[in-house]
Amino acid sequence: MTLVIILGFIFGILVGSLFTVTLGLSLAVALLAVICFMYRYYVATEHQRVLTLTSIFILCALCGMGRIFISSIYSYSELSEFENQNIVAEGVVVTEPDVRESRTQLTIRIDSVAVASNTVSFSENILVSVPLYPEFSYGDKVSVNTTLHIPKDIDSGDGRIFDYKNYLRVRGIWYVGERAKVIYVESGFGNPVKKVLFTIKKTFTESISRAIPPPESSLLSGLLIGSKQSLGKDLLEKFSQTGVSHIVVLSGYNIAIVAESIMAILVFLPAATSFFVGCASIILFTILSGGGASGVRAAIMVLVALYARRSNREYVVSRAFGFAVVLMLALSPALLVFDPSFQLSVLATIGIVFVSPIITPYFSRTIHLCAFKLNPFSKTISRFLKNKALGEIISSTVATQLTVLPFLIYNTGTLSLVSLPVNILILGTIPLTMLLGFITGIFGLFSVYLSFVPGIFAYVLLRYQLAVVDSASRVPFGYVHLPAFSFVMVFGLYLLIFIGLYFIQKRKS
Repeated sequence: MTLVIILGFIFGILVGSLFTVTLGLSLAVALLAVICFMYRYYVATEHQRVLTLTSIFILCALCGMGRIFISSIYSYSELSEFENQNIVAEGVVVTEPDVRESRTQLTIRIDSVAVASNTVSFSENILVSVPLYPEFSYGDKVSVNTTLHIPKDIDSGDGRIFDYKNYLRVRGIWYVGERAKVIYVESGFGNPVKKVLFTIKKTFTESISRAIPPPESSLLSGLLIGSKQSLGKDLLEKFSQTGVSHIVVLSGYNIAIVAESIMAILVFLPAATSFFVGCASIILFTILSGGGASGVRAAIMVLVALYARRSNREYVVSRAFGFAVVLMLALSPALLVFDPSFQLSVLATIGIVFVSPIITPYFSRTIHLCAFKLNPFSKTISRFLKNKALGEIISSTVATQLTVLPFLIYNTGTLSLVSLPVNILILGTIPLTMLLGFITGIFGLFSVYLSFVPGIFAYVLLRYQLAVVDSASRVPFGYVHLPAFSFVMVFGLYLLIFIGLYFIQKRKS
């Protein structure tokens, strides 16, 4: 029943995102639900449950369609009258500045626009690109002189088109400002909690950079708080080619490590205090990291796990996952179709939660067989292969690749052939790297010399990870770039994968 409700709601959002929701369509769907429910009284008893579930599915789909209809995708911009025109406006920087290699992107909430001799009030976000200097901060009030344009779709040059307009609209942005001139007016207009968190984040990253040089410090910032822009385009491309881009964003893996660390620190507190402090810490950490889709999804699942532990209830990861997805889509339904990071996060979690348990026994037997065969020649390698953590990394990596790869290739065209060995070599070192990096940043707040002690060990691990990525990216034919193809092929690939998994599961049972 729960699965039917979740799938129906998601299907309704999907339909509403791809097709225009009208009153006629909504009435037709509602009528279909009523027909299915009433028809159950005229069929055999064994078929009544199917019709009941079908009618529930359709009603939930109708709710999903209604939710997407009142979302930002169907809304209109108040600034549309100024489209393709130059405006002089005042506003506030409402997100953390997105610092790139040569430019900084600012999301500014326009509060007022000067029209002739009058000032017209507004409340809408625009995205502008400005030079790296002068620097701006969250909560700064600024004066903006720019020309408003509808965001253009991004053409990758190989036939792939990224729907940038709707990607920004998910974030409440209808227009981008070109040739923007932004002048600082005053500060102190943002949410005070966010202001403090972003200040802490900036101070913490500066503390790390004083003890560890780039690009290692940039990688550490990506591991700890999801700041990956300063890694540079070339290095990010290498991470993509080797299939480890997920480690430099705040993924579920990173969130889980942070959550476990927080709860370990709070273990000496009373249970109730530990629960509330732990939940608050995870929420604040997610906000500090920028609140990306993968981080929010992971944080919700962790909070559900903490609640289950607190209330002595069984934690079912599949239910927590479904709850996280439905909650995120209920708050922002446009994520489903127009946010690739949400889509990849959901697919990766499906791989870990549902696919990994199916393939793990096969990998475990294969790994132990290899360990047995190699034991006479090298006991060290044999013991390494018998390590339980190695088996978990291999099975979870393969499971994630199975569910993510078709969609990832559809979007980027890059197929990494070295992803599995690179993930095996790197993932096991991530928790210790994050721990040492966190200690380095904390010590650096008090003394740069004190931070050198853990910083040296963190640097060695970071240097090793970058060396693995760099070496793997140089492997001949380590990755291939595939031409653009239809989404029908993506659907076909997923169909083949899940049919194969079905027969594996059936054979195992």
